[in-house]
Amino acid sequence: MNSHGIEYEDDDSQQAYTREFWIGIGVSVVTNLVQSFAMAFQRKSHILNDTVYPVEARKHAIKRPMWVISFAAFLTANIIGSIFSIGYLPIVILAPIGAMGLVFNAIAAKIVLGDPFKRNTVIGSTLLIVIGALLVGLFGVIPEPDHDIDDLIRLYKKPAFIAYFSILEFVIITGLLATHYFERMYYLMESAAMPPTNMGKLIGKWVTMEDLKKYCGISYGVLSGNISSQSILFAKSGLELIILSVVFDKNQLQYALTWILLVMMVLTAILQLYYLNKGLQLCDTVIMIPLSSCTFNVSCLFNGLVYYDQWNRIIWWHLVLVMFGVAVTICGVLLISWKPSAKLIEEEIDVVNSVLDDSDDTLSEHTSLLGHNVKKQVSYHT
Repeated sequence: MNSHGIEYEDDDSQQAYTREFWIGIGVSVVTNLVQSFAMAFQRKSHILNDTVYPVEARKHAIKRPMWVISFAAFLTANIIGSIFSIGYLPIVILAPIGAMGLVFNAIAAKIVLGDPFKRNTVIGSTLLIVIGALLVGLFGVIPEPDHDIDDLIRLYKKPAFIAYFSILEFVIITGLLATHYFERMYYLMESAAMPPTNMGKLIGKWVTMEDLKKYCGISYGVLSGNISSQSILFAKSGLELIILSVVFDKNQLQYALTWILLVMMVLTAILQLYYLNKGLQLCDTVIMIPLSSCTFNVSCLFNGLVYYDQWNRIIWWHLVLVMFGVAVTICGVLLISWKPSAKLIEEEIDVVNSVLDDSDDTLSEHTSLLGHNVKKQVSYHT
C-alpha cells in the first residue's frame, strides 16, 4: 500500500515506488541541503552585523541583502521540500532525511562560517546527533486516520487535551517572555546603555556575555521547535478538513473551527520562522538546529499522544528509545559546544575574522559603517 492508500501486488510494489519515491528522495535531499546553507548564510549575516559599532548603527535583517536572499531561499526550499516529502515519501523515510539535514547543517557551518570541524567533532558529536535524530524520528511516529469536523471537536474538548495544551502554552509564553527579557538585557549591556544593576551583577556572576547570548539563542530555537510542532498539528487538522471538503465533497468550510485552525496554522508557522531566525541571530547553527529539531520531533510525538489519544498505540520501548534519542542528541550538542573559556574566545575571534576575510562582497553591506579597522574592532569587542 502506498502513501495514498492504494494497494499493489508484490510484483508491482517496486515499480510503484520507482518514480515518485526517487523524486521525493532527490527533492528532499536537495532542499535539506539548500536549507542548511541558507541558515548558515543567515547566521553569517547576523555575525557581520554584530561587528558594527556603535550598536545603534546596525541594520535590521530586512535591510541586509544577504539575509533577505538566504531567508527567501530557506523558505522556498522548506515549502517545496515539505510538499514533496509529505506527498511522495513514506513516514519512515522522513527521519533519515531529517538526520541527513543535521549533517548538512554541520558541513554548511564549516564552509560558510568557518566553524571548528575537527576530527573529533565529525566522528563524535555529529554521529551522536544523527543517531539521536534517527531514534527520535523512527520511533516517534504513530500513524493516524483522517478525521471530520465532529471528530476534531470531540478531540479538542477532551479534558486531558485542554489541560495539556494550557500547560504547554503557559510554558511557551513564559519562556518567550523570559528569553525576550534576557535578550534585551544582553543588548543593553552590550551597548553600555544600562548601568550596573543587581540583576546585571547577578547574571554576570553566573554567565559571561557570550554565554548569555548563546543561551538566549538556544531558548529561541527550542521554543521555535515547540511552536512548529503546534503548526503541524493545526495544519494536519485543517488540511484534513479541506481534503474532505474538496475531494470527498463533504463541506467542512462552513464551520468556524475550520477557519480558526487555518488561521492558527498560518500564525504559528510565521512565529516559528520568526523565532528560528532570532535563534540564528544569537547562537551557532551547529548547536541550535539539532536542539530545535529534537524538540520539534518530541513535541510532535506528545501532541499526537495527547490530542489523538494514541497512548494505546505506542509501544513502551519505542517511547524509551525516543527519550534515549533525545539524550544522545543533547550529548552530541554538548560535545560540540563545550570548550575551555580561553579556546572559546580564540575560536570566536577566528570565526568572525574568517567570515570577514572570506566575503569581501558581503562586507560591502557594512563597509560604510565598519571603516578600515574591522578586525581590530572585532577582536577588541569579542
